Amino acid sequence: MIRSLPILLLSLLACTPKPAPVVAPPVEAPPPPDPLDTRPSVGPAVPFLPPTPQVGALANGVPVWVLSDSTLPVFNLQLNVPGGSQLDAPGREGTAALTMEVMRRGAGKLDGAAFAAEVERRGLSIDGGAGPDGSYLNVVGPSDQLGPALDLLADMVIRPRFDGEEIKKSRELLDAGLQQGLSEPAYVAERTAASLYWGPTHPYGRPPDGTVKGLKASTPVEVRKWHASVWKAGAAGASFTVAGDVTREAVLEQLGARFGAWASAKPIVVPVPAAPVHDKDPIYLVDAPGSAQTGFYVAFPGLRDGVPEEAPTQLGTIVLGGTFTSRLNGLLREKRGYTYGVRAALYSQRQAGTLTVRTRIRADVTALALVDLLGELDSIRSGITPAELAKAQGAARQDVVEALQTRSGAGGTYADYLAAGRPPTALADELAAVNAVGVEAVTPAMGAWAKERAVFVLVGDRTVIEPQLREKGFTNLKLVTPP
Repeated sequence: MIRSLPILLLSLLACTPKPAPVVAPPVEAPPPPDPLDTRPSVGPAVPFLPPTPQVGALANGVPVWVLSDSTLPVFNLQLNVPGGSQLDAPGREGTAALTMEVMRRGAGKLDGAAFAAEVERRGLSIDGGAGPDGSYLNVVGPSDQLGPALDLLADMVIRPRFDGEEIKKSRELLDAGLQQGLSEPAYVAERTAASLYWGPTHPYGRPPDGTVKGLKASTPVEVRKWHASVWKAGAAGASFTVAGDVTREAVLEQLGARFGAWASAKPIVVPVPAAPVHDKDPIYLVDAPGSAQTGFYVAFPGLRDGVPEEAPTQLGTIVLGGTFTSRLNGLLREKRGYTYGVRAALYSQRQAGTLTVRTRIRADVTALALVDLLGELDSIRSGITPAELAKAQGAARQDVVEALQTRSGAGGTYADYLAAGRPPTALADELAAVNAVGVEAVTPAMGAWAKERAVFVLVGDRTVIEPQLREKGFTNLKLVTPP
């Protein structure tokens, strides 16, 4: 019995069920990191110094700036003269625009069709325009075609044909474009605001593209007379800017061969009086029956080109409405959904300038949008934050970089400085001034956004927008017709 006890114990142990194994509870894997959870660190801005053009002059004293860049075998040339649309005779608004159009339709030995064919054969593009501060012609093409391009340009400037049939075609083309523009509320608002802000007889208050009546009244005799006074003897005050795969020596040689003996008449000087003082003007309405949108254009007193206040005013204006994330766009587009976009800008001209706000608003929310706009105008006068300033300075630098990325952008930018009599370092000087602005300097500059001194123009369906405006307390309204 004693010897059988171990056997019995072993049997009992064999019949006892084994305990279940211990299993650890499952452990959830951590979620993958969100790539958008941590913002990347922003490094310091990369210093940028705009190029300084090489300076020269022709035998007749016409200044020439050259920006050499052999990256691409192309060039951009711009010729500026001081006479512009401000020389249109009363009742002949559009003579300048008509002359500039027909100058590209035949010159020298080539009629309109042959001239266009030669421009195309050479791979060139030629355009131009006339504004309140002057006129310009711009030529773009392959760098090995600079000589032939200058031959065509010299014919346009000194030996235009002004064939009667081409004048007729040009007038019809400009009239069609003008009629199309007059159907757009935003375009009408801009024209009307300029006339009301400056005055209909002021050089800056007259539409550079003319009027329907003025275009029809501009005769071939007046076209030839305008050209003779502005271009044919226009070496005094003229300037050339050339950018691209060119050298200063080659440019001066080729320009001298074609324009070195260009006649030099008495410089054109058009007095530009100060804008009238506006004090609590009415809100001007232009009726556009059936329009689904209301064109907004607001003009405030601005600045003359190159004054010290320009840099802080520019930065405050960028914060207000100069970028997609600006105050106005953030409110009226992103938050309210009233518009596709709104823009505030500083337009500094040679004698005077304006601060402007422009947008297209849904007609049914015109009054609500105006209330919001006025609120932001009051807010910006209190100043901006350091973060807003830094962002605006970055946007201003980026605008300069983008402008200089193309030959046309670089040439046009420096051409404006040269035509205005600014030094070759003007762009670099302005950029340095922008970078040096402190947040405390912006607040006094924003005092210019005083709604009491502004001209408000709304173009839309009067039956839709006027009741809204009156309901919101805007009762000082005046109906006007566009120029």
